[in-house]
Amino acid sequence: MKLSLLDPLVVPKGSTSGGALRTAMAMAKEVERLGFVRYWIVEHHDVAFEANPAPEVFAAALAGATSQIRIGVGGVLLNHYSPYKVAEALRTLGALFPGRIDVGIGRATAGPLADRALKRLRDAEIPDDHAAHVEELIGWLGNDLPESSPFHSIGIMRDEPAGPLPWILAVSEGSARRAAELGLGLACSAFHQPEQAPNSYAAYQSAFRPSRHAAGIAAPQAFIAVRAIIGETQEEAERLAMPVRAVFRQRRKPERIMLGRLPELDEAVAIMGGMVPADEAEWPAFIVGTPERVAGRLRRMAAITGASEFMIQDFLDDPELRLRNYELLTRAIA
Repeated sequence: MKLSLLDPLVVPKGSTSGGALRTAMAMAKEVERLGFVRYWIVEHHDVAFEANPAPEVFAAALAGATSQIRIGVGGVLLNHYSPYKVAEALRTLGALFPGRIDVGIGRATAGPLADRALKRLRDAEIPDDHAAHVEELIGWLGNDLPESSPFHSIGIMRDEPAGPLPWILAVSEGSARRAAELGLGLACSAFHQPEQAPNSYAAYQSAFRPSRHAAGIAAPQAFIAVRAIIGETQEEAERLAMPVRAVFRQRRKPERIMLGRLPELDEAVAIMGGMVPADEAEWPAFIVGTPERVAGRLRRMAAITGASEFMIQDFLDDPELRLRNYELLTRAIA
């Protein structure tokens, strides 16, 4: 089983956003040493304790600090941007670090005010043209836009090979099928609706067609992303999971409460209404436990889906603790 890391770049206690970026560069080197396949960074906006508003910029620093691990701009929220400009940034990364850059293509709201701030025309109603923009972006990445495109005559670094490698971020079966039909990689999320992950993964495998795009792939490639909180004991893992649980409880409220920092344990317990034990569901939103328990759960997920790679995210703010956990999980899976 292969492991990868999805890093939200949580600012460590007592540090700054710049410190979080430097911590991530050091962490990328460490997980590369442990044999992790990918180090992806997500795109979030206006989150006070996360230092990752521009992953397409920071990916260059991560790739420069490492030598083999694949670096992923793990969440281009394409609903906010011009596909052409996104492709220019990604093609530049691909030219600088050939064969080492992934791009995860998604869509999400950053919050009403941040969404408006990201728009070029702040008062215009934007159509739901995400599917068309995904195909346009893939066309730019391979310089093979169809002749019917009004942009067919222009390209981006035509003297460089197609890429970087595009992946569709999928929560639902529909998104997974879309990735399969386009011949792209599948980053199957078991975060928001984890119970949908097995069907989404299976739908992708059964519906996959070799891509007609130069930047696509000829055979399916997929992994499952999970939130995993590890402790040396079950009790420690459940304590460590509480601040993370509280953050996502607040974000799911109708008023979308964004905390200014990760809460302390007692604050998290108050938000959650008490300690929350590890979920025993087959596909929990948080996999919480000892390295052996987490490894066992990942093996069961692999047996159900056929997945051979899992991308983990923990949302902890202690770099030493995070690295300890990655080392423990690596040993438990070996």
